[in-house]
Amino acid sequence: MAATKSTVKVPIGMRRSWFFPIATEPDSAKPTYSEKLDMGAAVKGYLTVTTASASIPGDDITQVEIEKFVNGQLDVETTMSDLETNSKLYGHTYDAENGEVSSSEDAPPNGGYAFIEPILTKEKKTVYRASCFHKVCAMPSSEKQEADTKKSGELSPKNNAVSFKVLEDNTGNWRTRQDFDSMQLAESFITTFYSAAAASQQSTPQT
Repeated sequence: MAATKSTVKVPIGMRRSWFFPIATEPDSAKPTYSEKLDMGAAVKGYLTVTTASASIPGDDITQVEIEKFVNGQLDVETTMSDLETNSKLYGHTYDAENGEVSSSEDAPPNGGYAFIEPILTKEKKTVYRASCFHKVCAMPSSEKQEADTKKSGELSPKNNAVSFKVLEDNTGNWRTRQDFDSMQLAESFITTFYSAAAASQQSTPQT
């Protein structure tokens, strides 16, 4: 149905917070991805976009005005503070015996990131918007460790926060979104999105 002035589609929540490590980045193609990393229950996903702009004047007027995507920043919060998950996002070393070891030489890996937004319509129906970011990288400067003493009669839970730099993939694309009638369909779309490239790559005949 075409959108009109009276159409209502309002985001009312956030569900799922999934990171998909990039396995390969073929030339002129979407990346291939490894197994999904569940970051915990979703709390926040705020995107800000950085652009480059140019204005070309002539004959005392602006002839061309252009603004193009450069990169973005996706600030994410979840309910799970897990050492192994953190090490995979930031490129630290982890094993069960020694725990997480952070080094100045660590480099966060590239990956895809996805979440789902329930969207309320004017008909009081909920649709589910899947957002798939093609290529992101955890920003080392966003890694935080904040601990406060427990005050009498109070609990001060802290969400786990990570900021991702949002980048273009080798096709020039950086995000894919689509609305669905159910959570199951939105989740299926995300799963297919991050597995389709890998399947396509594997099926390409070798020469």
